[in-house]
Amino acid sequence: MKPSEPQCGISENDLRNWPLSKLRELHFEMGKQCNVRCIMCYQTDFSPATKMAEVMWKEKLLPAYEAAETLTMSGGEPTIMPACRELLRTVMKDYTHLKLNMVTNGVQLRGVFEEAFLKQGNVLNISLNAIDPQLYAKIVQFGRQSEVIANIKRLIARRDESGSTLKLRISTVIINDTVHEMADFVQWAADNGLDEALLYQDYLQGVTRYDSVTVQKFIADAYAAADRNPNLKMLHLDDWDWYYARLHGLDPVRLRPVFQRPKEPCGVALDSMIVSHDGAVKPCCKSWYLYGNLMQSSLLEVWQSDAAYRFRRRMLGLDFRDCLGACDLNANPINPRIANARKAYWVIKRDPKEAIKKAKRRLGFDTAQIDSHPQQPQSRVDVQSTLSRDDLDTN
Repeated sequence: MKPSEPQCGISENDLRNWPLSKLRELHFEMGKQCNVRCIMCYQTDFSPATKMAEVMWKEKLLPAYEAAETLTMSGGEPTIMPACRELLRTVMKDYTHLKLNMVTNGVQLRGVFEEAFLKQGNVLNISLNAIDPQLYAKIVQFGRQSEVIANIKRLIARRDESGSTLKLRISTVIINDTVHEMADFVQWAADNGLDEALLYQDYLQGVTRYDSVTVQKFIADAYAAADRNPNLKMLHLDDWDWYYARLHGLDPVRLRPVFQRPKEPCGVALDSMIVSHDGAVKPCCKSWYLYGNLMQSSLLEVWQSDAAYRFRRRMLGLDFRDCLGACDLNANPINPRIANARKAYWVIKRDPKEAIKKAKRRLGFDTAQIDSHPQQPQSRVDVQSTLSRDDLDTN
């Protein structure tokens, strides 16, 4: 049977041959290498060998740079990856229209990264994670908070002097160790000239150390800090408030507007893609659906693959079977249990060994942090032994 024409005025032929000129947002997961070990991290591989092949970002993805408007880089930690430095130099030289986004721990935030984001930056997210130095040292193993803060302040000063349009954000993850510091985190961001403060939720670890009255006081204090600083954009505080209240059968500290789901197809299916270090291409970070792999096919073959066509066609029909229900662009979420089962199936099918290791990490059977007790042979040197001197200190 011949399929009916897709909705939204897009013909069947156009959808099957979706032009690369429609691409707007690129996201590269450049590798797994990282110079710190965070207490809440679920990553299981930190090797510098686990990285995007040069042929992909140097050759195969060149047509994408021409078409796209934004480029997001993530890791691991991008600032210690030689490929990220080289890619930024290429972008500044040949693709000055591309606006840059990145998530970084901020320890090595200088040199070409500083110059690139002052010149072409859109949003730079620094995962500060804690304001109190002792708390930071506990959460971010091998991190250097004083250097991170110095990098942030220098970048803000240079941004303000140059007139750059870069938006600077700090983020933290709400867990037992950080929930009491939410208000201080918000206030620090405002006092130091940040544009945005972001609170991530850890749905698995949760907050169990304090009773609900105390936690809701922490939330109220964070709201008060945000109210005192209206120029600071507060991200996801109300989501955390709502989630915690719902989890414990309480009323939220503040009622939020009723979330109105969109009624239209998700545009991400038509104009975005995320490329993993191994070449796998998905529409975005909130879907597990694969378009194809750039190590096996050309960019255009992946962009116009049968899989990409099916996904876009489903989106136009408001079929969100392969998307997270929590995404605010999801107009028609499926049952969460079914969604989680579908995600688990595809994650396990793609890499069963990695899926098992990550499941253990998420369930708390092990941790990303290294046992650096004096009796043990492991130490910071062991972490850095996988990094070249250039990776650690090069600007």
